[in-house]
Amino acid sequence: MNPLWQQKKLREFCEKKGIHITGYSPLGAKGTPWGTNWVMDSQVLKDIAIAKGKTSAQVCIRWVYEQGVSVLVKSFNKQRIEENLDIFEWSLSPEESEKISQIPQRKGCPADLFIFDESPFKSRFELWDEDV
Repeated sequence: MNPLWQQKKLREFCEKKGIHITGYSPLGAKGTPWGTNWVMDSQVLKDIAIAKGKTSAQVCIRWVYEQGVSVLVKSFNKQRIEENLDIFEWSLSPEESEKISQIPQRKGCPADLFIFDESPFKSRFELWDEDV
């Protein structure tokens, strides 16, 4: 889960069922077979980050946190780890949150990784509960 893959229907379902969500790799996992740099390249996040004196990563992590979701962010870089933790002494304004909610959505993980003959999912339509 991240600002570019907000998964609103899944979050609503989980909330109704009392299921807590954890956002894994909310920054996009660039460098992995399933990752992209879409989150870090988002102009909306960049603009908010500049206005707040924060990084795009911090804005993203803060947004996920404000959704009531646990966040798992990985880094081996000490400075980025410290930056990733610096999300608690500030918040997004309602206007900034609204801008983020308007970001066009893109699935963060290609379904093709999970679709094959032996899989319980034979098509993207069986795997995703939203538009393919």
